[in-house]
Amino acid sequence: MNYSLYIASVADDKRAAYSWCLVNYEGVASEGVYLTHGERRFDEPYCAHVALQRALREAARQAGKIRLRIVMDEVVSGAIGYEILDANRPLYPALLQTTKRVLRRFDEVEFAAFRKDEADALPEESAVIDDAMTALEDARTLAGQLRLWRDLI
Repeated sequence: MNYSLYIASVADDKRAAYSWCLVNYEGVASEGVYLTHGERRFDEPYCAHVALQRALREAARQAGKIRLRIVMDEVVSGAIGYEILDANRPLYPALLQTTKRVLRRFDEVEFAAFRKDEADALPEESAVIDDAMTALEDARTLAGQLRLWRDLI
């Protein structure tokens, strides 16, 4: 089965949010958001690896042989995309090794990138950016803060 995994990052002054959406020809198969926290909340390579690994593990749960197309925004592709393609030296070799190990679960993997400011953006690209922005806005509320602390514990 052919799937496309869209992943994007949005940050404010307190944290970053990585949103992903797994789609196939039928529609959205899975989606999620990873909110960063702690000392490494603005460490893009570290957090991008963690977010991509979570998204890939969810994608690997789909039935059958999976051909995956990973579409990253410019923040994620700049942080880890070139490391995965062995074009740049990894900042976190252990995280890169784990990401590559998770990528081996798929029959075929293809990489692509998109820009947030494109006028002809696909609905999925816009959706992951909107989901990340919504998660950041929700994290500013009292209820969102309580959910963050609950998730940390």
